[in-house]
Amino acid sequence: MAIDDETLRSALREAVARACEVSPDVVGMTTPLEDLGLDSLAAAEVLTDLEIRLGVEFPVDVLRRLTEATTVADVLDRLRDGLAVRG
Repeated sequence: MAIDDETLRSALREAVARACEVSPDVVGMTTPLEDLGLDSLAAAEVLTDLEIRLGVEFPVDVLRRLTEATTVADVLDRLRDGLAVRG
């Protein structure tokens, strides 16, 4: 299933907002994850949320790569890479 960039970006912002208990309005692509309080547990929640909402399955190593991300845009890049691998 191909997912367009805008759908992935929107779903990511909403998933990060839910996991960090903040408004989606404060989740910008350049927002540092540290400022949002996104830790490894929240990253796992984001990944699971996206898999369910988008009907996809990311490779196992995407979670590890998400915890290395520093901004929401970094997370988006890693998710895109994961979808390309599964594609």
